[in-house]
Amino acid sequence: MQLDKNHLIQMNKWKLVCILFLILFSLFFTTGCWNQLEVNDTAEAAALVVDLEENQPSLSVQLVHRSSAGESGSSSPQHINITQVASTFTEAARRITLSVPRLPTWSHAGSIIIGDNLASQDLGRATDFLARNRNIRKSALVFISKDATGKECLDAEVYLESHAGNALKKLISIQETQLGIYTPVTLDQFLQNLATPGIDPTVPQLSIQKDGDKNMLRLDGTAVFKERKKVGSLNEMESQGYRFINPKMITGGLIIIFSPLENIPDSDKLISIELTRSQAKITPQIEGNRIINMKISIEAEGNFYEQTFAEEFISFDNINALNEMVNEKIKALIIASIVKAQLLNSDIFGWGQSVYRTNPSLWNEIEKDWPEIFPSIQADITVNFQLRRSYLLDESFKFR
Repeated sequence: MQLDKNHLIQMNKWKLVCILFLILFSLFFTTGCWNQLEVNDTAEAAALVVDLEENQPSLSVQLVHRSSAGESGSSSPQHINITQVASTFTEAARRITLSVPRLPTWSHAGSIIIGDNLASQDLGRATDFLARNRNIRKSALVFISKDATGKECLDAEVYLESHAGNALKKLISIQETQLGIYTPVTLDQFLQNLATPGIDPTVPQLSIQKDGDKNMLRLDGTAVFKERKKVGSLNEMESQGYRFINPKMITGGLIIIFSPLENIPDSDKLISIELTRSQAKITPQIEGNRIINMKISIEAEGNFYEQTFAEEFISFDNINALNEMVNEKIKALIIASIVKAQLLNSDIFGWGQSVYRTNPSLWNEIEKDWPEIFPSIQADITVNFQLRRSYLLDESFKFR
């Protein structure tokens, strides 16, 4: 009996030794650093630009180098913009290493600008590079240059920021909560809409405006795509209407209406309404194999933010009238976006996808004819806006 006990103890010791050996053996292969880089050997890529230059793929990158005090006496970020033209975008990206002694960390790029030349010709020339490359962040925000090349947008300045790459993310995020005009689009969303039947992509646009001798970058419209090409754009009013039809809940924004106390609209008597939340529900109304209309229901809330006249306004009756005015304003914005999208024959709202989810068999029948069906679809729009608060004043400001 004692022998068996000693034998078991010896066996357990051998098992423990074997387990420890396997753990150490696996760590030997999993903790290597053969593909790691020193920080001093890299440069942060803040933004990427894909475009065409003389019909050849052109890739530009904005590289940010945070120098140490020992190198330049300052820890402030520095950046350079580099462009390479090659037969493919991958080759152009790698040719950057011919002149830059640091490896760009492409995955840090939070903004991607697609040049107007490329967008207006064929996005198919760049989508594989953007989708397949594991070093390109799919959560990066996408922009389209307007009346300029993507490289020119990258070279332009943004107020209060040292370089455009990181500034673009802040720019579109802040305007969404403050003005609520443009809808941010990630690379993943953009590629998904390009590959999905029944919906066409949109992307915020960038234009360059002169401020003295400086070229300043600003958001300017929404690019509208039909399949693989840009076919037009939405202006500010149409872009705001498009944002309201987004099926996801939206927060933030500003709506300006005329005072409902006036029989004739008076531009000197305006009211600013801060939008706090809005949710759209889109349902295709179908009879048999025919689409009657798209029923669009909007539930929204907001706050009374400003009036530009001195009359007493805030009362129960006036608030009801104000709610109706806001309803009509939101409806007008939505109609403007629908009219433009149907004029461009681009289903940016995903109505085809709505039909597919509601009635897959009907969509299979009409999918090939959708470009002829979409422009003639009617919309039945209902908006229900409710004013919630008036901030620091319960009554209009009173003068002595």
